[in-house]
Amino acid sequence: MGVRLEKIERVHFALIAVAASIAGLTGWMGPGSVALGGGVMAVNLWLLKQITRRLLTPGMATERPGVVLLLVLAKFSIFLGLLGLLFWRVPLDPMAFAAGATLLMVACVVVALTSSVPPAVEVEGRG
Repeated sequence: MGVRLEKIERVHFALIAVAASIAGLTGWMGPGSVALGGGVMAVNLWLLKQITRRLLTPGMATERPGVVLLLVLAKFSIFLGLLGLLFWRVPLDPMAFAAGATLLMVACVVVALTSSVPPAVEVEGRG
């Protein structure tokens, strides 16, 4: 699973670079807002990966519960507090930010569609 997440991250960063470049060249959207939207989702994915890794690794959650709690707190602080602060205080193009934020979902779909899927195994005797 870690390999697939790393591939999603690589595709996601490539999509952010391409989308921000296109936004900057065409002037249709703010390239900074596109990059910021994609960056926020990249940080979100990284924090979720760290939380999941620590919760699912045997002994990690009980060995250092403070780290897991800190990561969960950081995730919620970033996405409630900082995003609210961004939209109220920073001149941000909301549609460009949303376009950048959706690039993570696009990266997930691209990786899912391009990943090799093992062929289905037929069960004999089923009629």
